[in-house]
Amino acid sequence: MRNTKHKLFHDKSLRHLHDELNICGVVRNHFIALCMRYYRRYGKGLSYAKMSAHLTKLKKLEKYQHWNIPYSWALQNVLKRLAQSFSEMKTLGRGHPQFKSCKKHKGMTFRGNQVKFEYLLPKQKNQRNHATFQIRLNGRWYRFAEHRPVEGKIVEVQVTRDAIGDVYITLTEECKEVKPEPKTGKAEGFDMGIKDFLTGSDGERYTSPMFYKQNADKLAKAQQVHSRKVKGSNNRERERKNVARIHKKTENQRTDHHWKLAIELCKKFDILFFEDLNLDGNLKRLFGKQVSDLAFGEFMLKLKHQATKRLKRVYTINRWTPTTKCCSVCGHKNGTLTLADREWRCPKCNTHLDRDHNAAMNILKEGVASFGLGEIRPIVLLGKIVGISVEASSSLLHSTNAFA
Repeated sequence: MRNTKHKLFHDKSLRHLHDELNICGVVRNHFIALCMRYYRRYGKGLSYAKMSAHLTKLKKLEKYQHWNIPYSWALQNVLKRLAQSFSEMKTLGRGHPQFKSCKKHKGMTFRGNQVKFEYLLPKQKNQRNHATFQIRLNGRWYRFAEHRPVEGKIVEVQVTRDAIGDVYITLTEECKEVKPEPKTGKAEGFDMGIKDFLTGSDGERYTSPMFYKQNADKLAKAQQVHSRKVKGSNNRERERKNVARIHKKTENQRTDHHWKLAIELCKKFDILFFEDLNLDGNLKRLFGKQVSDLAFGEFMLKLKHQATKRLKRVYTINRWTPTTKCCSVCGHKNGTLTLADREWRCPKCNTHLDRDHNAAMNILKEGVASFGLGEIRPIVLLGKIVGISVEASSSLLHSTNAFA
């Protein structure tokens, strides 16, 4: 499967799509209240079949005639998601779905055979870099620029909107997105940190701009202006969108940095090792805001996606492996090491060690040993680590050529 996201043009016809999304939000809130009353009485939520039958009866009443405006399958999909959420309350120990404003309802789903695409001939006055297409949703046409060509059969179309009011469509296609990269014969271990986003076992450091910190002052001023406006006024709505634009810009900057860094690492290395960190625990500690700004979890998802597409591999080692306090040369454990110590000298082998580089070396050694890929030996010259020596297993050399 392959997902491509396109932004719909700002036309007057978009107001119809917003109205249909609002109706989906109203239907969702209605059935959440109904399921909660049923759950309190019988100890379980309503099944999808019962909710679907009840929705059909309601749509025949004059009071709920406007519920027939959205495509019926889109409303049925909302009920399917609610039924699954209530079934997971006991199995996964989750709370019930929460009520939210209908204007905050973000999504609506269609099957591939329920939509229609047409190519629009470009006009000489308004020529664009990408071909302009239009999509038919609920009987109306909406235009968008096709920046990614459709390569397979469209299975599903997801319509979403953000806090600003922009509407996007996500096309799910039946195709395998594989772009094999040439083998580099390199493996690398990485240590995640606050000051340096990633520190490689070869000594290279990858910094990450604190995008939320960069936009913090602008965001604070926009929030102050928003709070001074009268509730329910058009001025307050305008300032709310300004605040949402700053949040969206920060998210887009972070996402762009993650994708570019993930592609760079997949091109440079065949096998990448990381530590399975407790990100939820780090959020509750002193560096919660910085950890949220760096978004390690989102980066790992993007990196694994790129590695799968480019036929590379990403491994994670056990989080309880002592990677920071152990010397990567002799294995001596420094129990007195504190968080403030960025550099230290091993009392056993007298090797000068950088905290993050040493942890990355230990992650590489542990990863190679844990997955049976060979053996890592640091090269020490004049008390400093100047390189690494890799002895790969013969089976790995013949199968993947992962190491030189």
